[in-house]
Amino acid sequence: MHRRPILLIIFALFFLYFPMEWGYRLYQKHPFNWIEAILLGVLPCLLIVGLVRVTQVGWYALVALIALWGVQDLNIYYSTRGKAWNFISHLGIYLFSLSYFINPRIRHLYFDPKLRWWRTKPRFETYLPMIINRNNSWEYPTMRNISEGGCFLETKQFGVISEKVFLNMLLPVPLSVSVIQVEGEIRWVCDSETKPGMGIQFKNLAEKDLSAIQEFVRRAL
Repeated sequence: MHRRPILLIIFALFFLYFPMEWGYRLYQKHPFNWIEAILLGVLPCLLIVGLVRVTQVGWYALVALIALWGVQDLNIYYSTRGKAWNFISHLGIYLFSLSYFINPRIRHLYFDPKLRWWRTKPRFETYLPMIINRNNSWEYPTMRNISEGGCFLETKQFGVISEKVFLNMLLPVPLSVSVIQVEGEIRWVCDSETKPGMGIQFKNLAEKDLSAIQEFVRRAL
């Protein structure tokens, strides 16, 4: 599956209710208020962008803005002695959105880049030997998967995130190049007992090497 959850987009779009409400107030000749413009117009739109793009900022903004809106709604509700007609609709959006975005499975999408499958390129599971040079020392991990953007190396000799490594890959099929030599950058590290290793992003990949990897993945899928 390479599409993000459709419900994620649907629940994010719930917040369009606030700009629509602000537009309705203006249509009804409600006096223009800069605080309402920011709270009901600008902030919900920024929040929607953050939630749909699946960013940590979007998730934190969800909690912060719901708290902000909630305080204001409660103030209006009690100051008007229960005559705020939109309080119930706002409360429904708060509860529905929080019940979805705070769900552990959805929350993890915003904090673990490895779970954002729709942002990754097709990968092929492998058990190929790999030779890497890291800090002028040679290591021989196993390449467990590969895509045109990077690979995962199974090893207990962890590097650090953002560290540069130099890779030598031998692709076991007849292609335009037999050995790919490329610079890589460690993007994440997994210290799991069952599958320890490092996620490597390819850097400055030559066009002929990229074509060879694409063809390798295409044949393997």
